[in-house]
Amino acid sequence: MPERTTLGRVRIRASWLLACGLGACGGQVQMGTEPIGVSTAPTTAAAPPTAPVASPIAAAPAQITLQAPHVANVGGKTIPFDGIEEGLAWPALEAAVGRKPGDPTPLVIDVARDVPMVDLERAAWTLRSGDVRVQTPDDRGAVYVIELRAHGAPRAGDGCHLALFLQPDGTLHVASPGGPQDVTGDRVAESFARGLADTNATCPIRYVAFGAATNGAPWGPVFDVIVAVDRVRAAGDARYVLGDPIRVK
Repeated sequence: MPERTTLGRVRIRASWLLACGLGACGGQVQMGTEPIGVSTAPTTAAAPPTAPVASPIAAAPAQITLQAPHVANVGGKTIPFDGIEEGLAWPALEAAVGRKPGDPTPLVIDVARDVPMVDLERAAWTLRSGDVRVQTPDDRGAVYVIELRAHGAPRAGDGCHLALFLQPDGTLHVASPGGPQDVTGDRVAESFARGLADTNATCPIRYVAFGAATNGAPWGPVFDVIVAVDRVRAAGDARYVLGDPIRVK
């Protein structure tokens, strides 16, 4: 049952994370050994909004923009998606960007909040040979930057991995080492971030996959969850990737 994992994209089946390097897939890797301590009970009152915190990475001029479904813009040129509909590869985008192997300079992508998740997943896969920085307005309208780091050599030692998927009703479904969990309430992103910080203190998080229940869901709400985690560094120095749902249970 091999699946692929790349910069910014993993595939999840039930509570397993299937991991491989930048090339062909390896075997299965189970997600850690400890349950993630997220709250599964609805909150009775909305928590006060967290104070705005500037992105730790400064915004920069973007080489690629994703502003409309299934098209990118590179240097003023529109690049429609030209790959297989069920796949990730975006040949025209790869040719337009012309990223050289081993180039250490991160590529910057401006992504509109309403762009479908699948478009960013395809761009991340296509540009996976190095780091990718994604900048998007947060839920307050301020541009925030996250980094999808290229997959390097495996780190020694144990650690926890998990994946979460934003559902249409705003709840979070978490595929965690302790089994599937649902985070509900008025401010699920903040609740998840608090639980993740507690878990990271006892089982260092190696990476977190963020996704939505469907690939056609808009990027903005998923981005807000990543920002909630990143603002308080709830996952420490964990690698962020994008999650693709297959059969999340």
